[in-house]
Amino acid sequence: MSEEKEPNYNNSGLVDLVKRYEEMISKSTRYYFDVDAFEEIIDHYMSSGKSNLALSAVQHAFRQHPSSISIQLKKAMLLNEKAQPLESLRILRNIEKIEFNNPEVYFTKGMALILLNHISGAIKEFNKAIYFADEDKSEIMFNIAVTLEQHDHFDTALKYLLEAHDLEHDNLSYIFEIAYCYEKIDNPEKALVYYNMFLDIDPFSENVWYNIGVLYNQTENYEKAIEAYDFAISLDEEYASAYFNKANTLANKDDYEEAISVYKELLYQEENNEQVLCYIGECYEKMKQWDAALKYYRKSLAVNPEYADAWLGYGMVIFEQGSYNESLYYVEKALEYFPENPEYWYSLGNIYIKLDKPEDAIIAYRKAVSYDPQDFDSWLNLSEIYRNLQRSDQGVQVLKEASRINPGNALLNYRLAAHHLMNEKNEKANYYLKIALALDYNLHKELFSYYPPAAKLDDVKKLIESFYSPLK
Repeated sequence: MSEEKEPNYNNSGLVDLVKRYEEMISKSTRYYFDVDAFEEIIDHYMSSGKSNLALSAVQHAFRQHPSSISIQLKKAMLLNEKAQPLESLRILRNIEKIEFNNPEVYFTKGMALILLNHISGAIKEFNKAIYFADEDKSEIMFNIAVTLEQHDHFDTALKYLLEAHDLEHDNLSYIFEIAYCYEKIDNPEKALVYYNMFLDIDPFSENVWYNIGVLYNQTENYEKAIEAYDFAISLDEEYASAYFNKANTLANKDDYEEAISVYKELLYQEENNEQVLCYIGECYEKMKQWDAALKYYRKSLAVNPEYADAWLGYGMVIFEQGSYNESLYYVEKALEYFPENPEYWYSLGNIYIKLDKPEDAIIAYRKAVSYDPQDFDSWLNLSEIYRNLQRSDQGVQVLKEASRINPGNALLNYRLAAHHLMNEKNEKANYYLKIALALDYNLHKELFSYYPPAAKLDDVKKLIESFYSPLK
């Protein structure tokens, strides 16, 4: 969402007004302020995020203007900010009896109802706010949309934003928020359309170029992502997030040397960024430059000794060098700082396999799938351990459990078919093979890879051929 506006401290009249009000409070005396002045003071505190001071100003305003509707409305707004929607609604219902055509009343009621998770009721009130707005209907629609975004109702927010955009086609705030909502509802194509529409009006927005880079990266269009980040950096040479994401994108496309170069550029701005140092280490690890990888993992840990990813990275380099007992220490340190990370448990399981400790590996892989039920490598390794321990029934049960949790995964069903073929349970093997072929025919070679004798079985070949289609 677009950044919040900073309070306008350049308004000398407002500064003097707030100063005079605060002097009254500090001296425990009474100065007169009209309703408009109190509204300015309250708005100043609200825009500064000082809701307690704003509420205090409301109480002082009531002492001088006990029947002011506008001050009551400010109080209702503040109660919403302080997560007291029921009290806010009580005030608003009283105001509504007097000012039944005030759009601010209905907008504030809508906000209160959203806090109560009554979205349909909120929409009704928001629509009333739009109906009673003589002017600036698009601005009210925009404010409604931003409120909905703040509570993760992006689809509904989008409807208001598109209506506002129809009324003010070149309003950059509306265009930006439309693109943002499309991002949040996982529609990157539409988001790109509106970000590019923004750039047609203002091509010098580094934030929009950055967001475009993020979208292209998500859709694995890495070259365009890098191009977008480069535009952002050209507009702001100290745009740290653009450097960071550009480097990540380069790493995603396996261009590790260039990624390292960009990470190092970022280090000129943030010398002691443990994450960047760790990512450089990871790039060197991917290139099998073990000494350089260890050097940067050490640098990361020197900045933050509790940075779990660096402990893991160090341990995995040691693992690749064949020092399994030593790698165990580093991975356990990573788990000490981040025990809920499934990747760490998976790595621990791999170490225990190398150390010939299958029972410990079982515990580690079990932990991995408990935190990430879609960690298919851990499920498969777990079943393989049982097979190697001559406990194939348990291995099959593991695969069945994994398949129940992930019913759309073809690989698990191919593996189940293979296990049943090994045990000469052909009927059950065919059952799982049919499921696997229906899910993903193109993966059927995984069956032969895991259990080569399957390729010579006529029943298996016929079943596979029956699922063949030139379109697959």
